[in-house]
Amino acid sequence: MALLAAGLALFLAIHLIPSLPRLRAALAGQLGEKPYRGVFSVVAFLSLAAIVWGFSRAPLDLVYMSPDWGRLAALFLVPLALVLFAAARMPTRIRSLVRHPMLLGVLLWAVAHLLANGEARSVVLFGGFALIAAILAISAAARGKGPPMQPAPRMTMDIVSIIAGLVAAGLLAGFHDVLFGTPLM
Repeated sequence: MALLAAGLALFLAIHLIPSLPRLRAALAGQLGEKPYRGVFSVVAFLSLAAIVWGFSRAPLDLVYMSPDWGRLAALFLVPLALVLFAAARMPTRIRSLVRHPMLLGVLLWAVAHLLANGEARSVVLFGGFALIAAILAISAAARGKGPPMQPAPRMTMDIVSIIAGLVAAGLLAGFHDVLFGTPLM
């Protein structure tokens, strides 16, 4: 469980750097922009590897019984989260309406998994990601970050992001057991 917690802490720390403009500017100034991004990416990848490895080795101690409707709720929340992930990186109306679609998507994904899983490792993992999403959203709001102020794009990109999110959800549902060792239902 310690490796899982350490990976989450490192993931949060590395993702807080961009929300601290002076620290980010100092690091990018010392390293150069491209090397800074490279180091950021390597540390983010290593933190994710620690999270995955820590999760796979953590005990399955039960903290709470998930509600009967928890898995059903997850079947709706996860596809919505994946649509938000897709919309966050495309010029969509969704992105112009939702202040931080990627962070909201992470929060919905984490809450969905907390509703469906009650063992300690899931509480640490998904609770940690929910906390990270909330902290980063609050930080972005405090810095005045929000949706880009540009004319609303054509509806086509919204349709593309919805289709992309639903296709990703379908693939994850179909291969959830193979990828994560846990059957969807």
